[in-house]
Amino acid sequence: MRAADIMTRTVITISPDHSVRHAAQLMLDNHISGLPVCDDEGVLVGMLSEGDLLRRAELGSAALGKKETSSPTQVAEAYIKGHGWRVDDVMTRGSLTVGTDAPVGQIAELMAKRAIKRVPVIRDGRIVGIVSRRDILELIAAAEPERFAAGDEAIKCAVLARLASDLGLDRNVIEVRVDRGVVTLCGTVESGVKRLAARVAAEAVDGVGCVRNELRVAHETERASPKPKP
Repeated sequence: MRAADIMTRTVITISPDHSVRHAAQLMLDNHISGLPVCDDEGVLVGMLSEGDLLRRAELGSAALGKKETSSPTQVAEAYIKGHGWRVDDVMTRGSLTVGTDAPVGQIAELMAKRAIKRVPVIRDGRIVGIVSRRDILELIAAAEPERFAAGDEAIKCAVLARLASDLGLDRNVIEVRVDRGVVTLCGTVESGVKRLAARVAAEAVDGVGCVRNELRVAHETERASPKPKP
């Protein structure tokens, strides 16, 4: 699935010449936490988010951006951001963007890595949509489990395939037994996290009623084995 499939196409934008007060009211009226900033030709020039407005003179918090180690330039920049009245003064420049063909997984990874809540979608230099965390959540909520043929043998094949493709665990390492939809996992894995991941992967297969996780962790198995007598 791509950005174009889930993006919000009606994007509320603001001009860099508009006031900070107008921007704040626009966010409140539309129940959004950020605004793409576009020039008169519709070209994206920055983003304005709630975070950009937290250190403002109106709140008495403008001085919080000033540190003892700040350079004169940084002090001046913080002053502009805290006291400037134009959106252009406080917005974040150099915003991250994606194209309409960007995979949704890549966008979600970008959001997580950069701790951002929204990503503008660009085509030919113009903003055509925006993908927010809410769009990602709606996709997850609407997702249907993968469909496989009915029957214990089909479930077993599906679980083995999932373990191999997602976790690199093949049937030489993991034994899977299925009885009326109840899956039992046996074998040895290298870590407790891998053991937990195997259970999660098996539970994600359609038709699985519950999972009995009898996998053992390699180092725990070694400790449990009796040592030969000298």
